[in-house]
Amino acid sequence: MPSKRVVYSVLLPTYNERANLPLIVWLLVRAFEKEGQLENDEDFEIIIIDDNSPDGTIEIAKELQKLYGETHIKLRPRAGKLGLGTAYVHGLKHASGDFIFIMDADLSHHPKFVPEFIKLQKENDYDIVSGSRYISGGGVHGWDLKRKLIRCCRLLPLLASLCKPSLTPHHTHTPLCLNRKLTRYPENSEHFAIGRAVEEQTT
Repeated sequence: MPSKRVVYSVLLPTYNERANLPLIVWLLVRAFEKEGQLENDEDFEIIIIDDNSPDGTIEIAKELQKLYGETHIKLRPRAGKLGLGTAYVHGLKHASGDFIFIMDADLSHHPKFVPEFIKLQKENDYDIVSGSRYISGGGVHGWDLKRKLIRCCRLLPLLASLCKPSLTPHHTHTPLCLNRKLTRYPENSEHFAIGRAVEEQTT
């Protein structure tokens, strides 16, 4: 039987996510293994980037790897808490997929939308599919006004990056599925860039 090709890589940075990690991994596996979701030769991987969580998140990650297999669960831990941006960069360097999912491990980005992202990408040949809490069908639960205002303010850099993608780094506050050819990750950078300039450099 021919080996499957990794098409989708999920980057999952963690810090003190011992309680959430088993649930989000189970939801992700279920989303990808949904009947008809992937072609026969397509596969996925979940890359867990743990920043030496004091609550033992990495031990839970090792158990999940035993449960689902090293093909689907890859552990790429780091020595300490080095920041969310660099965690995504670290994970991207180890990703095998043609498309990269960027998600939060705290369940603020629900895996149930993964099939919709894949469907949209395939039907329209999109390079980027992005979700948002602030469009029709999106939403938040359990947030006070202060947190909502903070998140709204953080949308401004994202809007700027969409208007001038070659100049402004993307801020990782929304779930994304993106073609890896659009990404770059300069050494020691806390962000990876997305935009036309990157695409030109990689073609």
